[in-house]
Parts: sequence; structure tokens; C-alpha cells
Amino acid sequence: MRVDCDGNSRAIPVVGPNITYDEFLGGFLHPLQPCIITGLTESWPAIKEWTTIDTASGNLVPNCTALRDTFGAYDGCITFCGETDGNGDFRQREMPVAQFIDEFRENSDEGRSRKMYLKDFHFMRVNPSLRQPYTVPLHFQGIKLVL
Repeated sequence: MRVDCDGNSRAIPVVGPNITYDEFLGGFLHPLQPCIITGLTESWPAIKEWTTIDTASGNLVPNCTALRDTFGAYDGCITFCGETDGNGDFRQREMPVAQFIDEFRENSDEGRSRKMYLKDFHFMRVNPSLRQPYTVPLHFQGIKLVL
């Protein structure tokens, strides 16, 4: 199956999660060809615990309450897209994750478009006692050297 990207002749192949590493390597990675691999995240605890279905749209959205409860006490680097400092760099500042989530919700609820993101937040480092929320798919683990 192919997905038409933009109505032109370019198309991106769609493959299932059972594609072997050798098939992925030879068919996509080595020739630098894009593909969409479906079904890789369905078993991840993060999908079940940190997302929810929006009843109005039926879309999968972040579960802000669960994320706030789990990570709210920690600080993260927030980048404010479209807001630059005197050097022309995006404005950034440290803030508690709870405050970031509250501002994210407020902007979303009020239809504002302030774009910001939690940059380089290594959640497993701040709380290593968490159950592993995801696994890196075989296709992206890279080559492991055995000495």
C-alpha cells in the first residue's frame, strides 16, 4: 500500500510492524527511502497511560492530568516558538512541568496559539523508578557491537 504525500508522483510506502530488520535495512535505510511503519507503538504503556481519546473530536490527545501527576514536580526547559531574544534565538526558560502543562491547557482551552514545547526533558532520568513507558523498535536500535 502507498500513501500519496502531496498529490504528485511521490508516494511513501506503508509497511507493518512485522517487517524484518533486514527488509527495513535493504528496502529503506540503505537506499535512504522513507516509509511509514504502522503499529509500532500500540503496546507501549505510554500510549495507554499518557494519552486519552478526546470525546469531542475522537482524536488521541495527551492525558494532561496523568502527565502532570507524574512529572509536574520536575523542572524542564521550555522553548517558546515565535518568541525570540535579542540574539534572534527562540526564547527559553526553566519552569516546573506542572506550570508548562497548565499553560498548555489554558492556551488550548482559550484557542490561543502560543506555541511552546518541553525541550529535551529526559523523564526517565528525573524519575528512574518509572516503569519503562516505551521500547525502541528494532528498526531504530542501530547496530550493537559485541566485543
